[in-house]
Amino acid sequence: MTAKILILDIETAPNIAYVWGAWQQNVGQKQWVSKSHIMSFAAKWLGSNEVFYKENRKANDADIVRALYDLLDAADIVVAHNGAKFDLPTIIGRGVVHGYSPPSPYFIVDTVVVARKELRLVSNSLANLCEELGLPKKDEHKKYPGFELWLGCLRNEEEAWEEMKEYNIADVVSLEALYLRLRPYMRYHPNVVRNEKNEEVACPKCGSKNIQWRGYYYTAAGLCYKRFVCMDCG
Repeated sequence: MTAKILILDIETAPNIAYVWGAWQQNVGQKQWVSKSHIMSFAAKWLGSNEVFYKENRKANDADIVRALYDLLDAADIVVAHNGAKFDLPTIIGRGVVHGYSPPSPYFIVDTVVVARKELRLVSNSLANLCEELGLPKKDEHKKYPGFELWLGCLRNEEEAWEEMKEYNIADVVSLEALYLRLRPYMRYHPNVVRNEKNEEVACPKCGSKNIQWRGYYYTAAGLCYKRFVCMDCG
């Protein structure tokens, strides 16, 4: 049995406050107009063709957060770009606000962290990594460039929400391709294999049993292990 791997991306509304300038503002508690909430998410199970998308057009994000908690509860591993610092803490924070019980434990694989540790490319943004590695990447915004897309959604413009859906889903498709390309280089990837007794040896990163034995590995303490390479993921 192998782990269930969730590919996930969320989009959030901006914080809105009264300020007196454009740089390094100290926002007091009375200056807030509205605080951030989750506007939408796209997700898919690794290897599946189905992409889940859900949007939330109001400030109360209880329902969309509940849907995200249900996905996290079913996942063994969650893959997200900048997920360790943004996506997952944001989801959990909103769940705490709504009084939800924590989802089941899961591992986080953050492709930004992997890119920073293992690669040295021009930028670690999802768009740049996909471009440099020749992976599927999302198209540029159409009618709503940059922050205009979020403004359009806050104004509840149907075209903006349609573009947000395309944007969000494209991120997840790109993220899955990036994850698969980087996975062989992830030194601390969680083991996806749930081995039963006397079961064949399988790749700990992808679960494949298509392996080739390649010599031995010796630890500093003198212990010896047989080495193998996965012929599917590398």
